[in-house]
Amino acid sequence: MRFHKLLCHGAMLLGAAAPLAAFGQFQAPTADELKMTSDPKAPGADAVFLNREETENDPQHYKSYYARIKVLTEKGKELATVRIGYEKNFAVSDADDKGANRDKESPTRDIDLYNGHFEVAAISARTIHPDGTVIPLPEGQAADLLSVKSGNTQVNTVTLNLPSVEVGSILEYRYQLRYDRFYASPQWQVQIPYFVHKEHYLFRPSEVYLPNHAVGGSIGGGYFVDSHGDVLTDLRAASVLPLGKTVQEDAQGQWVLDVTDVPPIPREAFSPALEGQIYQVAFYYTFAAVSKDFWQKGMQFWIKNVDQYTAPTDAIRQAVAATVSSSDNQIDKARKLYDLVQKFENTDYSGNSAKVFSNDLVPAGNAEAVLQRKSGNSKEIALLYLALARAAGLDARPERIASRNHRIFDVNFQNTEQLDAVVIGVTVNAKEVLVDPACKMAPFQTLHWSHTGAAGVALGADGKIESIITPLQDNQENTTIRVGSLTIGPEGSVSGSLKVGFVGQEALKWRQRTLRATPDAVKTELERELQRQVPEGTQIHIDHISGLDDPGRQLVAVLSVTGMLGTRTGSHLALPRLFFDSKAEDPFPPEDSRTLPVDAHFAAQEQEQIAYIFPSGFTLEGTPQDSSMRWEENAAYKLIGKADANSLTSARILARGFTILPATEYGKLRDFYDKVALADRQQIALKAAGK
Repeated sequence: MRFHKLLCHGAMLLGAAAPLAAFGQFQAPTADELKMTSDPKAPGADAVFLNREETENDPQHYKSYYARIKVLTEKGKELATVRIGYEKNFAVSDADDKGANRDKESPTRDIDLYNGHFEVAAISARTIHPDGTVIPLPEGQAADLLSVKSGNTQVNTVTLNLPSVEVGSILEYRYQLRYDRFYASPQWQVQIPYFVHKEHYLFRPSEVYLPNHAVGGSIGGGYFVDSHGDVLTDLRAASVLPLGKTVQEDAQGQWVLDVTDVPPIPREAFSPALEGQIYQVAFYYTFAAVSKDFWQKGMQFWIKNVDQYTAPTDAIRQAVAATVSSSDNQIDKARKLYDLVQKFENTDYSGNSAKVFSNDLVPAGNAEAVLQRKSGNSKEIALLYLALARAAGLDARPERIASRNHRIFDVNFQNTEQLDAVVIGVTVNAKEVLVDPACKMAPFQTLHWSHTGAAGVALGADGKIESIITPLQDNQENTTIRVGSLTIGPEGSVSGSLKVGFVGQEALKWRQRTLRATPDAVKTELERELQRQVPEGTQIHIDHISGLDDPGRQLVAVLSVTGMLGTRTGSHLALPRLFFDSKAEDPFPPEDSRTLPVDAHFAAQEQEQIAYIFPSGFTLEGTPQDSSMRWEENAAYKLIGKADANSLTSARILARGFTILPATEYGKLRDFYDKVALADRQQIALKAAGK
């Protein structure tokens, strides 16, 4: 919810003084609703919402909520506990900012420099049994408890426990959230984890935004203003809704949305972040008639603060002079400065962060302070790198993106807090190179996977806003390599040594874990992960790991292998053709239908070349079948073998070229990986000579 003050302060009425909106009566359940034991529109559901309603009345400073729920299973009874989180009190002032530049940030901040107060009121609830018996919530049963308190800000949770709930019950409740001093622009989450039969939303904006309203004669005409003094003359809505559905404005200037048969939020394997994709509506009191103007002005304010934060100082220049030389080319300068800031403590990884800044703010202080203490959070480290790069004469700019593991950026939503990360673009020989100094342990020019294919905004050299999407990675940049040889005993025992190397995102994952755990703990965790990939009866042990603390090297784990690998039957000995993939299964589960794209995080490839040394007197019984498959440009697989008198070497490559795949391709994806799993489970047949 976004809050705004009026430029004309006399119009700021307390919500407590506004008349209480009359609540409608509870609905009488139908006979079909009472006897319902399952829902054909939501097969297997634990519960369904029969109705959801939400009304925002900004002139009278309240929001009202209403819900009717049909409980269909024991698990569905969990919905009898209703938790209402709200800010009971909050206060933001210059003193609270502690120099965090809050008064210089984006043009539609969610808070203003006033105290605020909220109240949950007009609570009523009841349970209706399948036989029609009504059990009302007794008065005084709603518990209002403190959840979080920081300074003058207090977050509470009101908890309702509806009485006498059983499978088949209908749960019904409503309440109001009242607020004072402020005017709010709502956000409606239309899609929830449960199927909803009917939803109704209504928003009555502040009177000055209603049709035919006579604008007052005060400065700004009674419109809202933001912290920069911009008059918010427009009311805009952004939405993600089912096909054919839109928010409608009626003749009274009220905004209305009615939807039916809303599916639950999809829970599908390998799905991208849901934030920004689920059905939702957000309203904005804004100065920008078009979203581009909003982002242009928001970035200009942000860049102004960034430029102040990264302004060159003597200490910054001295650090540059000590790190690079005049003979270095531009890319070498960029790399050396990157290596410098990567050595500093990133408190977001070490857990030593003293203060968490809002995503939308430039940190307090300046880049020199981060340099002097050799420590900072991710945003501070990124902006320090920007300061150093500029002081070295490099053409560098900050780019704000939405991390792909958090949300999908949508330019139509006028909310700068979508942009939670900063990467730095350095132009070298007319080509921009992206670096991710905020990502601890990332090699130079390697972005964390969530920062690849990520959308955001930046300002061009001409000062105009640009929409950006960071590049995806090639599969060669994220490679797992497994090599070595294994000696097989006549009864199927195995011994030997293997090396497993990681390049790219897998190496980054394990290196970052050492920042929060000891190397021995990481070694144990990696050993367990690899153990799950090898055949039953075999044991692996990591003798040592090299390159764990050096992003510039390949990360390599050296393994010793023991145990039983083969199965002896008379003179025959059967072995898995592949050591690490003999238990392979299609990683993509079967689904009747797919609604979300497949997000594999990053393109990758696996390479394996392992030799089996046969026991004395044993030879191959038939030549293992090689296999080769290709799925357009999305994936490729090859398995080949090379045999001699006493050994067989199997070489396998599985390359996945896609990062994001449309839902319509899911069937082809499963078909390809089913074939891969079948090929991976081949066996080698050996026979004792002369038997």
